[in-house]
Amino acid sequence: MKKIKDVIKITGLSRRTLQYYDEQGLVQPKRTKENYRLYGGDELQRLWKLLIYKEMGFQLGEIAVLLEKSEEETHWMLEERLVCIKSQFEELTRMYRFTEKILEFGVPDEDFVKRISKTTDYKTMVRYLAERE
Repeated sequence: MKKIKDVIKITGLSRRTLQYYDEQGLVQPKRTKENYRLYGGDELQRLWKLLIYKEMGFQLGEIAVLLEKSEEETHWMLEERLVCIKSQFEELTRMYRFTEKILEFGVPDEDFVKRISKTTDYKTMVRYLAERE
């Protein structure tokens, strides 16, 4: 069993964060007669899972659900998270490349916008700007 000060040292979390996780029912350490928190192997394992899920970008509400799932259900949720991260990555990559093009060629001036908006829609204009060489 580890005292809260030991868990702080091991995890790098603050005392308040550990207390918050306890209050939220995410990690429930044992209590001494004096009401001090003691973390056993199960609580530490649960805390490590919580930190790993947090690092993956899950919100605490989602983590609470994950911590109660079977291994198979957790695997399925992690696969879903991976798909979501990939989609976000692709969108950020698109935005990154578009911003590079705008930096390279500049923001279109008013005349260009007027001229192109007469013949095309916004999405087509953006695609044109993104594909410029």
